[in-house]
Amino acid sequence: MKILAIIPARGGSKKIPKKNICKLNGKPLIYYSIKNAKSSKLIDRVIVSTDNNEIAKIAKKLGAEVPFLRPKNIATDKAKTIDVIKHVIKFLENENYEPDIITVLQPTTPLRKTITLDKSIRILKKEKPDVVLGVMKIK
Repeated sequence: MKILAIIPARGGSKKIPKKNICKLNGKPLIYYSIKNAKSSKLIDRVIVSTDNNEIAKIAKKLGAEVPFLRPKNIATDKAKTIDVIKHVIKFLENENYEPDIITVLQPTTPLRKTITLDKSIRILKKEKPDVVLGVMKIK
């Protein structure tokens, strides 16, 4: 099975510009999502979708693919994640790469564990739901 991780990392956040590369414990925030995906035993490809050259450079250095810069029309506050996913899929059609499973890893969830990520993929493979969404109860 082809399993793709897409990490959407826009550079134009209004509240915290370039928040996806702000340091958390000495590492850029996006590091944790890329590390998760690269550590997974099931994911075979990791693509960062960004509109920002600095984020792209850091993501590549961390081992993710950044085969394009995201178009401005899907790099706004109102842009939907589904549009980002569709853009990545359309791009990959040119390579004849069609993933069986897509996982979206938001950089703003740095405490996610790789074991949880792999568990969600196994649920998708075995039970075949349309979506698996990771949530956590906050105290």
